Amino acid sequence: MPTTILLDGQTLSLEGLIAIAQGADAALCPQARARMVDSRRLVEAIAAGDEPVYGINTGFGALAEVAVAREDLARLQRNLVLSHAVGVGDPLTIPETRALMALRANVLARGVSGVRVVLVERLIQCLNL
Repeated sequence: MPTTILLDGQTLSLEGLIAIAQGADAALCPQARARMVDSRRLVEAIAAGDEPVYGINTGFGALAEVAVAREDLARLQRNLVLSHAVGVGDPLTIPETRALMALRANVLARGVSGVRVVLVERLIQCLNL
C-alpha cells in the first residue's frame, strides 16, 4: 500500500481508506483539483446572476423558493454549516475521525459540489499532521 493515498473523488478503495484511517498521508489528485476549480467557477457565476438556484442563492427546504439577497449569501452558507454542527453520543476514535475526514475530502474532490479547493486542502492538511 502506498504511503500517500491520492484522493480524486472516484477511485478511493476500502484499502486506501483503511490506510488513511490508520495514519497514511493523503493528497489531492491534480485532475480533481482542476475539476474543483471549474465547479467553483460555475457556482460563483450562478451566485453573481439573478437566476434562482437551490441552495446557492435561495433558501433550503420549505424556503427553496425564497431568494436570498447577494449581500446575504455568505451568511446563508455559514448558517447552513452551523445548522449541521452538532453531535451526540460518544466521541469518535482517531481512526474513525480520520476515515470520515478522508471520505468527506474524497467526495468533495469529485468536483461537483462547487466548494473551494482550499477546503479539501485543509482536510488533507489535518490528515497529514
